[in-house]
Parts: sequence; C-alpha cells; structure tokens
Amino acid sequence: MAFYSYPFESKNTGTPTDPIYDRAITAEDERHFNKLRYKNGIFIESTSNSDLQVVPGNGMSVVVKPGGCHIEGALGYNDNDITLNLDPSNSSLPRIDRVVLRFNTSVDVRSIMVYVKTGTMSSNPQPPELTQQENLYELGLADITIPKGATYISAANIRDTRMIDNLCPQVVPAIPYVAQLGELYDNYQQLIESALDETTAGQLSQRLDVIEDAITTTEIDSMF
Repeated sequence: MAFYSYPFESKNTGTPTDPIYDRAITAEDERHFNKLRYKNGIFIESTSNSDLQVVPGNGMSVVVKPGGCHIEGALGYNDNDITLNLDPSNSSLPRIDRVVLRFNTSVDVRSIMVYVKTGTMSSNPQPPELTQQENLYELGLADITIPKGATYISAANIRDTRMIDNLCPQVVPAIPYVAQLGELYDNYQQLIESALDETTAGQLSQRLDVIEDAITTTEIDSMF
C-alpha cells in the first residue's frame, strides 16, 4: 500500500545517464488525480457554444470546431478546425455515423483524438455504440445522418449530442462543493423560518451567514 502525493521536488537517486527519481509519478497516477477533480466531458468556454461543435464541411465532410475536454483523467484541446471526411453514401440505404472524442492509452496512440465511427446501412439506421472502457473511452460529439445517395452534408443532417449526459456531458467538478453548500444554506433557511423564538432564530441566522460567506468564497475561487 502507498499514499501518493504530488507535486514535490523529485531527487535523482540514480546517475545522470540512468536517472531514478524518488518522487516521480506516472501518467496513470496523474490521470487518477484528475479523475478525482473532474467528471468526463467537454469544457464550455465560448459564449457561442461552439466548443468542439460539429458543423458541415465541403461535400461529404464535417468540421470539428476548437475546444477542450477531459476524459478518464486525460486533458485534450483542439486549437483549430479539424476536417473529417465521411465515407460515400449508399445508393439504396441510409446510415448514421458518429463523431467521437476517443481517449486511447495504447502504446501506438497515447492521446485523445477525434474520429468518425461509420454506421451500418439500414432502412432503420442507428448510430454506432460508444466504447467506454478503461483504456479506450469515447464521448459522442454528434450523430451524422447520411441519406441514401447523398453527396454533401447539411446542418439538418447533424444531431448535436454535446451536453447529453450519457453521450457527451459538460465537464463538472467531481465533488460539487458549491451545490453541497447551497443545500446546507437551504436547510438552515428552513430552520430559521420555523424557529419558535428570537434566540433560536438569531443563533441559526449567524450559522446561515457563515455558510453564505463560504458559498461566496467558493464561487470566487472557482473563477480563477
């Protein structure tokens, strides 16, 4: 058993050519710490709500707009438009493709990337299932309906699946401190309203002021 902590200065107990650091942590350790802080999802930063949005490209392509994400402890950021080409449509049957963010720890990948998961042609097409495993985890940004015989993608063909909890939620703190404090505030407020005498009401009011100050402090800290 071990108690892991970071960051602390790591000293080289080996040699300059074969270093061994006594406080080193692995990438897996770092991801574990991040999972204690954040839930999986995308960061919402822009006022236009375009973070990692999927929009039509030219012909049979779509474009993923800039934005950031957190998946299984790993952080990713796209700082420019990414164009994804879709497979040609079928002349007889439609399909639904899914644009995903994919966290992958395999040695030849080790990153978060955007991909197209091509759907199966059918008279009643369904989007491909998301893979959500320990070392390969996907979030669905959008479902793209490919009509039979289509030669281009329009906005009407794109279903935005961002902000849908089981597909691609927003990043939120793993421990919602503000929400917990807000619940305590509501509870004490109810107690004050039901207080039977001025002494009890005064005592509870003082406790309420302390909680309200804590909520304000937490909200200010979360802005930085």
